[in-house]
Amino acid sequence: MADFSVRRAEPGDLGDAYSLFAAWQESLYGEAEIGPAMFESSHAAADASYVAEAGGAIVGLAGVRGGEIDLLVEPSFRRRRIGTALLEAAESGAEDDVLLLDSVTLDPTGAPFAAANGYAKAWEYWLMGLDLPGRIEAAGWPEGVSVRAFREEDVSEVKELLDLAYSDDPYDNPMTLEHWRRFMLEDPSFDPAVWFLAVAGDELVGAALHWKEGFVKDLVVHPDWRRRGIGRSLLLHAFGTFAERGIRRITLKTDSINPTQAWRLYEHLGFRKERTYEVFEKRR
Repeated sequence: MADFSVRRAEPGDLGDAYSLFAAWQESLYGEAEIGPAMFESSHAAADASYVAEAGGAIVGLAGVRGGEIDLLVEPSFRRRRIGTALLEAAESGAEDDVLLLDSVTLDPTGAPFAAANGYAKAWEYWLMGLDLPGRIEAAGWPEGVSVRAFREEDVSEVKELLDLAYSDDPYDNPMTLEHWRRFMLEDPSFDPAVWFLAVAGDELVGAALHWKEGFVKDLVVHPDWRRRGIGRSLLLHAFGTFAERGIRRITLKTDSINPTQAWRLYEHLGFRKERTYEVFEKRR
């Protein structure tokens, strides 16, 4: 008989679920990349969330939004079919016919688990990092374009730009404005002074949204304004701002199927790949 059970997550599970998640990240990365506020926001945006219990403790968790599934089992409880049971629950709650499951290559169990459950590798994405040089190149802006910091009243327009810029990604699954606002603006790492907007008159043509610790959360340029150096200028502007704050290291994530091949810009500016995540796909 199974020595565990899987059920829908409840609000009271968030603390224990985050502790499990943070401990797993710390074991792999040396630190938790996501804080409790962001974890809670992700949970709120999910279509369905599940936990696995054994011995009265939460030993696994899974969440699904659209067809994107996040899943984790406490390492000492693996090989008991807990992961498979969580995956089956998440798949039953998925709204899309294309299911996605990702895994960091630092965890060698991820790829075999995905394959055993009928998933095949579709693409990968990377954590990239840059140590800022002592002298930072001036941003420079195309004629008619200037930069300013984010203001509260920009929320809807910025979200619309993000959705437009990412719309050519066949796997993009945008959050609602309500969930996005909570996920971004209520996180402890949010600081409007490091959200930079490129504008041409009254038109928003680009945005670079950063966490205050030096992480590039989003970098987008309006399709009609691409190939003019706006993305590069936004990054250089950010480098200068972070250097003034005493932050000398910048990180970001980007993927291998990005239609704009943004990773080429990042590598040109000195970013290097530091961690690889694999994305696995199953169609039903």
